[in-house]
Amino acid sequence: MARIPFADENQNAEVMAVAKEIRETRGQLGNLYRLLLHSPPVARGWLGLLTAVRQQCTLAGKYREIAIIRVAIINRADF
Repeated sequence: MARIPFADENQNAEVMAVAKEIRETRGQLGNLYRLLLHSPPVARGWLGLLTAVRQQCTLAGKYREIAIIRVAIINRADF
């Protein structure tokens, strides 16, 4: 359960454009992005960073996933 409410993706043209870009890149607008849409520049930056990490790195997938999971563990992420 989010501690703050999700952003309204229809609140203005900038948020709608970023939400559309996220759906086109990720396939859906997950809860993380619904929160990040409170700041469209941050949401767009996060999308760019994670797209690069997940899809544009030369590191083998199994090692990339280990690195992602390790960072989550270090930061005590719930999921």
